[in-house]
Amino acid sequence: MARPLEQPGPISLLEEAAHLLRRASLDALLFHWIGSVPLALMSLVFWHNLTHPPMSDLNCAAESLAVALLLIWMNCWRGVFADRLYRRIAGAPERPWNSQRIWRLVANQAFLGATKPLMLGVSLVAVFPFASMVAFYRNAAALAGRGDLDPLAAIAKARRLARDEGLQYWLLQCLLLLLSLIVMLNVAVTFAVLPELVKMLTGYESAFSRGGSNFVLNGLFLALVLAATWLVVDPFVQTVYCLRCFQAESAGTGDDLRAGLRRIRQAITTAAAAAVVVTLVALPVVVRAAGAVGSRELEQAVRQTMQSPEYNWRIPPSATAASGVPWIVVATDRAIAAIRSALDWAGTMIDRLLRWIFGGLGLSPMPLGGQAPAAALHWSVWALIGLALALVGWVVWRALRLRRKKHGPAVGPSIAPVRLDDEDITADRLPEAGWLELAERCLRDGNLRLALRAFYLANLAWLGHREFLLLNPGKTNLEFEAELRRRARQSPEARELFSANVRAFERVWYGLHEVFEEDALAFRQRGEEIRTRLSAEVVA
Repeated sequence: MARPLEQPGPISLLEEAAHLLRRASLDALLFHWIGSVPLALMSLVFWHNLTHPPMSDLNCAAESLAVALLLIWMNCWRGVFADRLYRRIAGAPERPWNSQRIWRLVANQAFLGATKPLMLGVSLVAVFPFASMVAFYRNAAALAGRGDLDPLAAIAKARRLARDEGLQYWLLQCLLLLLSLIVMLNVAVTFAVLPELVKMLTGYESAFSRGGSNFVLNGLFLALVLAATWLVVDPFVQTVYCLRCFQAESAGTGDDLRAGLRRIRQAITTAAAAAVVVTLVALPVVVRAAGAVGSRELEQAVRQTMQSPEYNWRIPPSATAASGVPWIVVATDRAIAAIRSALDWAGTMIDRLLRWIFGGLGLSPMPLGGQAPAAALHWSVWALIGLALALVGWVVWRALRLRRKKHGPAVGPSIAPVRLDDEDITADRLPEAGWLELAERCLRDGNLRLALRAFYLANLAWLGHREFLLLNPGKTNLEFEAELRRRARQSPEARELFSANVRAFERVWYGLHEVFEEDALAFRQRGEEIRTRLSAEVVA
């Protein structure tokens, strides 16, 4: 049947996922277990070898590599399992696997498998994005097996679908965690009782039954329980996210409506064919029986049937029948009645509180029948109204004042925070005009060394603005010279002037040579000539 247009809640989603997994074919589950069982076994072996030294570094590296490769293997087969489920939900035909589709699946799952442990760990520490991160990787697994999406498109689509309904993903995580704990408890009890059960039925005593409580308290037992729980629960979890991914996609594509109409058409076709077959088979028998039974015998049979005990439902049940009601139904009815009485009590208390408050003000919280309205409000109500109006006026005044400040005259860029003696200063901190203003100020103050550096930074800022240089804090002056030689090949004079300025700046700034006013003015003149020549080249 067709599904409703609104998205189901978490409980309905889990129920639909359970029905979908139950209807799935055995080969779909085998596809999942082909990938997950080797990874679970290898993880158990690796854990046992790590916890039981000695273990050489070579063996540790080899087993780590095997676990990583089996993780990619598991992710790929999980994508095949998710694709089977998606095809069953949408009613789409199976698509053949070619080399391009296999390569896309492996590339997608290899990348996501490498990033998943790290990103899930980081998101778990941050707590808030954890549910969306789990949904992203599950959606990516559901989309990876489809051949119509390349790896980047599948990742982008999975990220877009994971952003929707974060609260529902958190509810799903809580419900799935509760389900996993229940399954893990059942698996642990089964593994703990199984050796004794085998001994009881067959008389065979194994090392597990002889171990007693040590078998359960062993660390490998916990790892085995976790691995078995994962093998049982993970197909259901992936089914839940496949179904949720399909529903989220269908909100924009309408695939759920098409799938529902396709099921209705198939059901109608099957029912019509079955009805035709039944009619053809039963028609001769009905005709023969109708001819054999007379009208009097038929009427007598109808009356006898109506007097049978099956039609006693019209008689009201006796008082003793109430004793057969299950205890859980009685407990539920009592709990609902208790909650209802608690809500009524809370409503009564709130009503009394309101009457007490408004009664102190001389008002009535609700109209009383047969009474005329009060002549005027109490003075305290007028005081509250005046206070509210004053607060609103103050808020409006503050908003208008902030708006006037925002639209006031723009203040020019401040150059006070820039310190020319800072070794980490870069030319992109100020425009050319700001550096020139700083240089002129240093000239007036007699600080020629800082003025020379300001002129040099102004030159670099102008060259960077005109894209003759790419300003980067990691570049040296020699790299700036080499870059200018590449980008200003048509102006050798400008390149020579820039090289002269670089040498003069390095002698003064790094060599601590004495600088005179004539040197600073000559440095400024060479910078102006560089700008003039390169500007003429750009215009030409």
